[in-house]
Amino acid sequence: LVPYNTSVYLIDNVLLGGGVVASNHTFQGGPSQIGWFNGVNTNLGIDSGIVMCTGDIYALDPINGGGFPFLPNTVTDPDLLAVANSVPGMIGQSFSVSSINDVAVLEFDFIPTSDSMEFRYAFGSQEYFGFENTQYNDVFGFFLSGPGIAGPWANGAINLAVVPNTNPPLPISISSVNSVTPINQQYFVNNQSGLNIIADADGFTTVFTAQALVQCGATYHIKLAIADGSDQGLSSYVWLEAGSFYSPPLVINNDLNIDSNILNIACNSTVILTADGGIGANYQWFNATTSIVISTDSFVIVGEGQYVVSANISGCAILSDTLIVIADPAPTIDLGANIIIPCNSDILIVPVVFGGTSPYSYLWNSGDTDSMLVLAEGVHSVVVTDILGCSGNDTLAIIYDPPPVVDLGVDYNIPCNTSTVISPTIVGGTAPYTYAWSNGDFASSIDISEGNFILTVLDFYACSDSDTINITEDPIPQATISGGGSVCDDGSTAAINFTFNGLLPWDLTYTNGSVSSTSNDITSSNYSISTSIAGNYAIVLADDVNDCIASSSGIANVIVN
Repeated sequence: LVPYNTSVYLIDNVLLGGGVVASNHTFQGGPSQIGWFNGVNTNLGIDSGIVMCTGDIYALDPINGGGFPFLPNTVTDPDLLAVANSVPGMIGQSFSVSSINDVAVLEFDFIPTSDSMEFRYAFGSQEYFGFENTQYNDVFGFFLSGPGIAGPWANGAINLAVVPNTNPPLPISISSVNSVTPINQQYFVNNQSGLNIIADADGFTTVFTAQALVQCGATYHIKLAIADGSDQGLSSYVWLEAGSFYSPPLVINNDLNIDSNILNIACNSTVILTADGGIGANYQWFNATTSIVISTDSFVIVGEGQYVVSANISGCAILSDTLIVIADPAPTIDLGANIIIPCNSDILIVPVVFGGTSPYSYLWNSGDTDSMLVLAEGVHSVVVTDILGCSGNDTLAIIYDPPPVVDLGVDYNIPCNTSTVISPTIVGGTAPYTYAWSNGDFASSIDISEGNFILTVLDFYACSDSDTINITEDPIPQATISGGGSVCDDGSTAAINFTFNGLLPWDLTYTNGSVSSTSNDITSSNYSISTSIAGNYAIVLADDVNDCIASSSGIANVIVN
């Protein structure tokens, strides 16, 4: 379903057949209430055409699941309400319809080329098998007005949407054609088992033909309208068969002689169309889009478009034909999808040209006129023009791949008298990479001690990035000695205390002034010895687990009384 075609397109290119020229096309309603449909693989009886509804035509497609929500519009039509309320009394019922809602109205003027007109249609609804003979009597009508027409509806119109062979004419609705009452059930199709093919319509009518007598060459107006009755729920549909709205010729002596219905010409070119209506024919060529007479000769020179020619004899158009002139498409250009290339690089771009008439000329947004171009980063476009002046264009974005990103990690500290290995992390860019350290090294990783280091990395295309790291060392350990005092020769002792500020375990060598002693792998920052030997005690050497020599201070004296 394609619900967003214009009323002009749907009427002129879908609904109309031969012998009719339409104008003043209008549609009132939501954009999803009208569109084209394909019913080839259904039992609807209509292969394709226009569908109008009181909800969302997408709900007809089983893929969409049916039951689409619909926001009611504000369109109204008094004729529809009157038609809805004319049905109960004609079928022996007493219900009434209080209002009409979700109205969709397709209208246009037309000029027939003979004394009659007709079109084929079917009606369906989700209201079937639940709301027959109730106030929810959804309604539709085809109101025709013009010369020789005298009916009860607005502008003297008659309603063509009636049950065949009924007198007085009975408007078609769920209450006048169904199998529940039953009434006119020979025209009804039960679709409850076919919702997987035509969703949202529990039942529909057989295909009817709307017909009327008209005056050839006169202007008529038709209003095709549908609405919900009394509420805004459960949609109803009317299908109009493609190409069925036509006015058959009064007398066909010989058809106008146009070789085919569709003619292809080169882009920006013209063609001579000729018609033969016989001796005494007066011609009118129309542009089908604007309905403006463009020529009264038996031939016309035209470009792309849809054209109708009529041959008038005795003031009435009794012969007509239609021709669609299609211009071959202008060149179609394809530069390919947007691409990512390594930074600082370029790439050869060759446009692919389809259609048009060679030879072609090229104009790039850079001003270059070559058929192919080497391009770097940026947004590039090209216009290609063929020999007939028809042109096409395309745009391409070339994006540089990001340069490499170097990460040396966060700054950190190492113990004194040690070294560390710095290995960078590189993301992006194009390998292989080259390395340049601020200390003059070119290796991918370096073994260093304390200091500030900068690494610059270049990838294969000389795209670069840098990072800096600062390595610090632990401070020099501190060792102090304290304590001492007086001892007696009775075996009493004095305490010598050592304090170490550094990485554990640590080693200590101390002296009493004449003899040195060593203690290794001391696991506590505070260390003490007891002695009864007199002397001047001092630290000879204290170092931490990494052999960092401590700065020593203090002295402890032990004397004997």
